[in-house]
Amino acid sequence: MAWGGEIIRRLTRAHRTGKTNRKKFDEAMGRHAEMVARLEELEVLRAQDEVVAATQRKELEAEMAAEKEARAAEKQALGAELERANARAERVKEDFLKSPEFDSLLAKKAWGYFKDGFWGCLAQFRSNGYSEEEHPASFLDLQQALEHLGDDEDAEEEEQEEGEVGDGTEVNTPNSPKP
Repeated sequence: MAWGGEIIRRLTRAHRTGKTNRKKFDEAMGRHAEMVARLEELEVLRAQDEVVAATQRKELEAEMAAEKEARAAEKQALGAELERANARAERVKEDFLKSPEFDSLLAKKAWGYFKDGFWGCLAQFRSNGYSEEEHPASFLDLQQALEHLGDDEDAEEEEQEEGEVGDGTEVNTPNSPKP
């Protein structure tokens, strides 16, 4: 019986080990089933997230394309407005350059340059020792020079009128300033 007791003990131990292994196996299978279920749930969530992300991406791309088109249209409109403004400015500039106001401003500026240059030249002559008594220069007298200028213009007009009426054989000589 000793031999039979040894077999029973070994069988009992093997049965306990089998039960323990079976219990551990069942627990592992339960955890495995839970993990598989969790994995499937995560895969479903990931698929949903991918669909949502793809939808959002398409919406954002469409929004960006619309915004890009709007900016291009705005840029084109601003470019056209700039061209109109430049054209208008050019017209206003041309009108101003043809206006009597511009001629008046130009004459004032030219007169200012002439006057400053004349008085500067006169001052330079005087500072270099040219006295009006020793070296009479009629062009140094502004009033006399302006009167003389008017006389020259009248004389030129008369000569032109005579040249038109005459036989055309006269030669017009340029007038030189009279001292």
